[in-house]
Amino acid sequence: MAENQGPVVITVANQKGGVAKTTTSVNLAACIAERGKRTLLVDMDPQGGCAVCLGMDTTTIEISVYEALVRPKASIADVIIPTDFRFDLAPATIDLAGAEIELKQALAAETVLQRRLRPVLDRYDYIIIDTPPSLGILTVNSLTAATHVLIPISTEYMALRGLRLLLDTLENVREVTNPGLDILGILATRYDARTINSREVYAYLADFCDREGIHLFKQVIRQSVRFIEAPGYRMPLTLWRRQLDGAKQYRELAAEVLNGKT
Repeated sequence: MAENQGPVVITVANQKGGVAKTTTSVNLAACIAERGKRTLLVDMDPQGGCAVCLGMDTTTIEISVYEALVRPKASIADVIIPTDFRFDLAPATIDLAGAEIELKQALAAETVLQRRLRPVLDRYDYIIIDTPPSLGILTVNSLTAATHVLIPISTEYMALRGLRLLLDTLENVREVTNPGLDILGILATRYDARTINSREVYAYLADFCDREGIHLFKQVIRQSVRFIEAPGYRMPLTLWRRQLDGAKQYRELAAEVLNGKT
């Protein structure tokens, strides 16, 4: 990956739910931090899935990304929580759902997160941003603040339907708020080589990425019940069961990101 002024900011985005955005965000942050990089995970999803994956009770979080976005002169620095996994977290709670309305009344609404992140940029090498399953103002803020976007897509036909819409949104963001936004790549998730469906969808993705000039990560994330179980153990899968295939796959993904093989 080319050197950037400031940290690499990777937004994990797809308006389709159930494609492993939060799983990817949490485990990628853990793997990058494990490699010695100063890492911040920012949760822009009102469901607060990042904190849940780390064993936190979101109802006890007193200040969150919501306050950082809507309070005048606030910043992400006000809400950052150190974790036990070498990376920091800016958590979300259900309050963030209200920001969808409040941000629309702000000046330069699409750039609020970008501005709130500025005070902490020199603290980190990598910032990972998790997003909600929509293309609303929270996701647009996340894309505007990013240097790169990573697109997880589950290998099922329904997940392909919104891909063109997402790419059109990325192009709009480039034109209006973030001309430097790069597509880091598409990550195939929930892959099951035993099914014809998964194999056909992956083949389609490979052909699509080749035609569109988009990087398709060589590492696929295979379907595993362990991803569902990991939050119960209050840590990322990559640290809970290091030798599981899913953990190895995310470490290989992180290595590909860090080594600049995109």
